[in-house]
Amino acid sequence: MWLCAALVAAAVSAAAPMAPGAETNRPGRSAGKVKSAPVPASKSASLPVLPRPAAARRADLPSAFAAAVPASVAELRSIERHIKSLAARLSPSVVAVGVGSGNGSGVVISADGLVLSAGHVCGRPGRSVRFTFPDGKTARGKTLGVDDERDTGLMKITDRGPWPHAEPGDLQQARAGDWVLALGHPGGFDPKRSLVVRSGRVIRLTGDGLQTDCTISPGDSGGPLFDMHGRVIGIHNAISTSVAENYHVAITEFYDTWEVLAKGAD
Repeated sequence: MWLCAALVAAAVSAAAPMAPGAETNRPGRSAGKVKSAPVPASKSASLPVLPRPAAARRADLPSAFAAAVPASVAELRSIERHIKSLAARLSPSVVAVGVGSGNGSGVVISADGLVLSAGHVCGRPGRSVRFTFPDGKTARGKTLGVDDERDTGLMKITDRGPWPHAEPGDLQQARAGDWVLALGHPGGFDPKRSLVVRSGRVIRLTGDGLQTDCTISPGDSGGPLFDMHGRVIGIHNAISTSVAENYHVAITEFYDTWEVLAKGAD
């Protein structure tokens, strides 16, 4: 029952209206239709290639996820079991990121070590990175490309793999009220605590991002937001004073900026 209280809170929060005019530490995002997720072809075979979005069907999820709010303890337990299983499967791919004196998070999306993160975590191309996995193992790497306007960033583990990784997704089926899972290393890697897992729901979808009630903190920036299929659908990039105002760059922004990220331009 360790997760049930959090699940109830998430259900109530998702059903509550969002306070207008709330302040954030990033520019406001206008509401709009979420873009599809085309995967641009690389102009050079030597450039890193973003894996294609993994396919997913809502019908494959437990029936409890189809309800606006859980209607019974049995449905809460069904959601809890599914989330605990996802967290165990996805955690190995979520890394703490050390760049210079700063800390952040990231998610490995390929066996050869491509890592998605926020642009403000990467800073600029060509920086040395220290990656720490939840089990305490470390790896060396570098920042590749950054798009400051969209706050997207790409890194690469340069030590030999293969590496545990998660699959990128899309937002073609996403909608407000969907359950999501936020993982990251707030405050940096902590061997006594390790990875931090938070469940919640989508509050709003915009043209370039998502707002959720998955409470994120400094150090979570760059970490992944997963859907209930276990696909990366966003990257944490901003917080506000309200627990319902947590912002994530949409995975589609990485598809749209991939040429810049893969080339190592800023």
